[in-house]
Amino acid sequence: MQKWINEPESLDGYAGFVYQITNNITGQKYIGKKNFWSTTRKKVPGQKRRRVVVKESDWRRYKSSSKDVKALIKKLGEDNFTFEIIHLCRTKTELTYMETLEQFNRDVLNSRRPDGEFEYYNENILSKFFRGRV
Repeated sequence: MQKWINEPESLDGYAGFVYQITNNITGQKYIGKKNFWSTTRKKVPGQKRRRVVVKESDWRRYKSSSKDVKALIKKLGEDNFTFEIIHLCRTKTELTYMETLEQFNRDVLNSRRPDGEFEYYNENILSKFFRGRV
């Protein structure tokens, strides 16, 4: 199981984190976000309202939301990737803002390596801005 660089000692007060996954072979990267907490609503017998249950998410085992990145990690092995937390965020709003800010500042949709390949695996930002349409 991979270990996150800059992993917090305590999750108290944090909603989630913005991360960078780096392919150590090619140098290509992926910028994303992950919540520390998972919220579900459980049915309570005899009551109309459901009870809200908050528990720690699967963030320690989390690879990426990108199917392409997950497939590459599976193919090349976790040892060939670096998993790094670049921002700890206290609210979900801050989490989305920081992820988006990082993606725009790093120009993840257009930035290219010297060999012409894209520097980042990200293909969109907020599912509104897509590679090739910017």
